[in-house]
Amino acid sequence: MRALATTPRVYDEVKYQYRTVCELRQEGCDTCQIHWQEVVRARDHESNRGEFDVVYCRRCRLGFTDPYPTEETSGYLYDNKEYNDLDAIVHDSPFDCIKDLLRRRQIARLAPRNQVRVALDFGTGDGRSAVAMTKVFPGARIDAMDIRTTLPRFLKRDGCRVNYYSQTAFTRHHQQYDLIIARHVLEHAHHPVRLVKQLSERLTSNGILYIEVPNLDSGCATFFGKHWRGYYVPQHIFHYTIESLAEVTKRAGLEAEMGRTEMPLMGNMVAILTGANMTSVVVRCLGVILHPCQLAIEAFCKSSTCITARCKQPGIVVRP
Repeated sequence: MRALATTPRVYDEVKYQYRTVCELRQEGCDTCQIHWQEVVRARDHESNRGEFDVVYCRRCRLGFTDPYPTEETSGYLYDNKEYNDLDAIVHDSPFDCIKDLLRRRQIARLAPRNQVRVALDFGTGDGRSAVAMTKVFPGARIDAMDIRTTLPRFLKRDGCRVNYYSQTAFTRHHQQYDLIIARHVLEHAHHPVRLVKQLSERLTSNGILYIEVPNLDSGCATFFGKHWRGYYVPQHIFHYTIESLAEVTKRAGLEAEMGRTEMPLMGNMVAILTGANMTSVVVRCLGVILHPCQLAIEAFCKSSTCITARCKQPGIVVRP
């Protein structure tokens, strides 16, 4: 029998509910519950909303937060604030330049430059990836979308040529894209299969959808336990393994090439373990210094902090 989390305190009108429907199978959880096991009981380190169970279904290979914020009220978790999970590296610092370089290299591997005329950074956050896309695909139109109505900080720079859409405006926008990037979005979605299918409908015939999420099977998740930043409850509603991410893309009607990648998390881990401010320069420097430890843990466990899916329409051959 699953262990229930202590009832979280409610702030900003956020309401919570316990999972009763299997997201992948779209049926009552009665048939799945015998396969559930509690992974950790993690605390909300950002706003002290309480403790939440991270539960893993051995049948679906999918983890989920229980209880989780309702679809109607989850927006309050992000309302009127800069996301603390976005990086706080000082603009134009050496660390900032290295991060930009690595982001551009990652994006350049996703699609041939001459095949990308219109691209989208879905769930752009601070806008870093969208700006990187303008440099990787200099002749392409670059769009970005997020839930906020205000312009993300990286898109406020002079000369930025990214077209930004709020979530509401994007629903009225019907552009098709050669490349859609959705980094660290799917774990926040209440209905991931539906979201991936909706994004697939925005792809051109040869278009590519790139998805990246934290890895529930990460060696760092095992090593740090309930303190692992990748759980990020209650904002992260689902927690993916490579098998469940592949299943989501399959049920959305896409073919996916699964992969693994790293996202620096040691600065966040230092802040969680010590109670220090995540935006502290000292914490960020320690994160960079300790990053080899993260890589060593993942190498030892033959795992990664994040998993990826490079998706396309069935039967379409896309050159790397």
